[in-house]
Amino acid sequence: MLVIPGNHDIYDGWARSFSGSEERRVAQISPADWKEIFSASYDLAASQEPGSLSYSVNLNPHWRLLLLNSNLYSSQFSYTHPMTSGAIDDGEMRWMSQELVEAKRLGQDVLFFMHHNLYSHNSVVHDGFKLNNAGEIVQLLSQYPVRCAFSGHIHAQHIMFGWVPVPEVVSSCFAESDQGYGIVELTANSLSYRHHAFDIDNFLTAEEKKLPPFADFHAYLKEVFDKSNNLLLLKGAANDLPEAAEMLKKMHWGFFTGQSYKSEAEIAAIYESSAYRTLLAAMPSMKSYISSLYESTQSSQKLYLTW
Repeated sequence: MLVIPGNHDIYDGWARSFSGSEERRVAQISPADWKEIFSASYDLAASQEPGSLSYSVNLNPHWRLLLLNSNLYSSQFSYTHPMTSGAIDDGEMRWMSQELVEAKRLGQDVLFFMHHNLYSHNSVVHDGFKLNNAGEIVQLLSQYPVRCAFSGHIHAQHIMFGWVPVPEVVSSCFAESDQGYGIVELTANSLSYRHHAFDIDNFLTAEEKKLPPFADFHAYLKEVFDKSNNLLLLKGAANDLPEAAEMLKKMHWGFFTGQSYKSEAEIAAIYESSAYRTLLAAMPSMKSYISSLYESTQSSQKLYLTW
């Protein structure tokens, strides 16, 4: 297992344990703790960047993996929320440049991993999700045999491929919605990616399957997902508009699970519907955001790729 931290992992002021309805502040993870907990990952490193949690792994003679720590966090115990935005600092940049030069010298293709996104995967929601110095990183990566970048953070299944310098795959969140994850298969000169949804039933006993919420765990996750939509609707005074509420839930579910692509005719029909007009009337300031949920191209919503 090879791991990299996310923006909630190191010195997170929101770190809590739960017992029933009670929550308690718990010890936070330091960078040193992270390396100790996931020592099996770092034991496989061909190189480690000394000032961060970034490292590289020679998967085989054909492929090198660069695993970058893109997170910004406090240098000590924190009482605040975790930082949303991220960046690759100067030390990591120098180390990464050396790794790319070495990979090119050895004739290796490179896969690039980090928590934050390399590109804007939504035209409205990207601040704090796209890496602060993404342009600089893209420019560097595009000079070397980097076959693909992988990231998360925005929690939406989305692929940018073909018209960008380096392809990027963002997988949906494993902890919510469709419990998405990706499987990457490599040969000496090819890569394929396919999105999957985790089936928890394969890991439960017959008795556990009878217990809530495991009796229908994906229905439970959908219910939790819809509750977050209800909070948004409440802010827009649209919570008593069932037709509009159902539309927004479907739009969000499609966007975050990689199923939001619609043809021009389908989008026109949506925009002309009474539900859409009601939704915009209740939440006029959200017009650009709501429209952005249907801006995905057919290729960006593919759940598989081979190249």
